[in-house]
Amino acid sequence: MVYSMTAFSKYEGKYTWGSVTWEIYSLNQRYLDIHINLPKNFHNILSIIRKEIKNVLVRGRLECTATVNMNDDYNHKNFFIDKKLVHHLIKSAKWIKTLVNTGDIDPLKILFWPGVINYEHNILVKEDIYPELFISFKEALSGLIKDREREGICLKNGIAERLNLISKEINKIRRYIPSVLDDKRKKLLEYMQDVCVYTNAIRLEQELLIIAQKIDISEEVDRLISHIKEMNNILSSLGPVGRRLDFMSQELYREANTLASKSINSYIIQLAVSVKLLIEQIREQAQNIE
Repeated sequence: MVYSMTAFSKYEGKYTWGSVTWEIYSLNQRYLDIHINLPKNFHNILSIIRKEIKNVLVRGRLECTATVNMNDDYNHKNFFIDKKLVHHLIKSAKWIKTLVNTGDIDPLKILFWPGVINYEHNILVKEDIYPELFISFKEALSGLIKDREREGICLKNGIAERLNLISKEINKIRRYIPSVLDDKRKKLLEYMQDVCVYTNAIRLEQELLIIAQKIDISEEVDRLISHIKEMNNILSSLGPVGRRLDFMSQELYREANTLASKSINSYIIQLAVSVKLLIEQIREQAQNIE
């Protein structure tokens, strides 16, 4: 199965103690890179969540965020007064009063001064909350995997389609190779006759054979066909296939580049350029596969 590394999932669970909303999204990454954002009171389940992710994912950058809303029974708000700020305000008020010699210091106005009263929000977390948090996380993770699977099917079909197009282009090149070699041989013979070069017939055939070997692209074509078969096998194999596809696409491109550089026929060069463009598209898709 081919899985994409790009996906998103959101799940909201509602319980007697309140609700939790999980948001998970993943991006392509060479290795597995996990980032988990939990409220400070729920860090006890951080290691369990990380372990669960590692059990099902191999590659990708993962951003996981939980938003927890607790009922009033679990919420506790405490407030405290910034005494240093209060002393500073009173001292400043007295100094101003000495200048204007009027007015009284109102304690209520000081209390309402920004920053004097601060609130601390504490959440009472009970042990029975953690299993439900983990269950809701697994639902979100399951949704992410399904999304990766759907995207992976599209990527697989896209790669298979382009491999099929490459095969057709390679078959055109293969059928055209004999005529290219024969045409090159005839042109060399005509050239030698035009310039009145006379040489031993055996020696001439040897030179023509050397030239034919230099411009022959049959080996590159055979290797391209072999690589295409291997990539199709990889697409049908089990487990993560992204790195293998990426490596094989690089090998495909290397052979196609060699084929284009050795070609002396404009039609074959045109086909080779078309093959290279298709391989580039495959490489972009393969880099997004787990």
